[in-house]
Amino acid sequence: MGIERVSHYIDNVLTEAQARMGLRDTRLLVTWYTNRENKQSVVHSHPYHELVLPIGGSTVRYSVDGSVYLVHVGELVYFPSQVYHSGNFNIDDDQSDRLVVQIDDALWQATRRRVNLKNTGWLQQLTVLDSEACRKWDFAGLFVRMGQSLELPGSIRDIVFEAQVSEMMLLITQATGSGQTTAPSSTSVLVARAVAYLQTHYQDPTLTTVQLAQELYASREHLSRAFKECTMESIHNYLTYLRMQHCRKALEEGVSVLNACTESGFPDYSSFLKTFRRLYGITPAEYRSQHRR
Repeated sequence: MGIERVSHYIDNVLTEAQARMGLRDTRLLVTWYTNRENKQSVVHSHPYHELVLPIGGSTVRYSVDGSVYLVHVGELVYFPSQVYHSGNFNIDDDQSDRLVVQIDDALWQATRRRVNLKNTGWLQQLTVLDSEACRKWDFAGLFVRMGQSLELPGSIRDIVFEAQVSEMMLLITQATGSGQTTAPSSTSVLVARAVAYLQTHYQDPTLTTVQLAQELYASREHLSRAFKECTMESIHNYLTYLRMQHCRKALEEGVSVLNACTESGFPDYSSFLKTFRRLYGITPAEYRSQHRR
């Protein structure tokens, strides 16, 4: 399959800081990840589109908007840009091997227009293709070829990328139209409502777990337990990650540290500074300075 030519990372777990970064110096990136430790990623979203194909070892457990998806070896999951999710690897085997394709939104939208996909349902939501469809259309081989295309001269590389992404989009559309998709393993309406509320109101500095439970007419204990089970994060941590993503984007745009903190919904400036440094290893001012340079 030629996978040895794809960039390979072992026991690398995406941080929230890395997740928010766009693709650098390329419009498409293919990576082979191996996880031998039973870890999970933070709740995050990407400015690009992401497709994950487990190719060996463990099933991968993803949490998205109150639903849990178990993506088995040979299946393919698509994450639209800006969709919040988290993943747990190495849950039922000694290791997890995955091919990950990340596609710049500009390339994605241009290709979508080129192949005339306007109201296709799978483009709007997380979608999982079953292993039969992935085998039939050899998505693993296509992704490896995408990775090898990175070696092409820049003058033709983007043209090849567009052709490969076009092929991929049309094949996924064919598979989803034939019903070759898998449903989530479990869904919680309560957690889905909680996630939607948090994503809409995270900039409210008075928002707490108690207030969220009241808004949803649920007990705090039941909501916290269900939320942790579905999202693999506590409500407090999930809310912190949402606020941090907004804050870092504001800092990258040149907003002052104090205003970025306030506009992101953090109720306490001192606590915010400590949390930022704990998560990213630098101060907000240093982060702002680095990105403005």
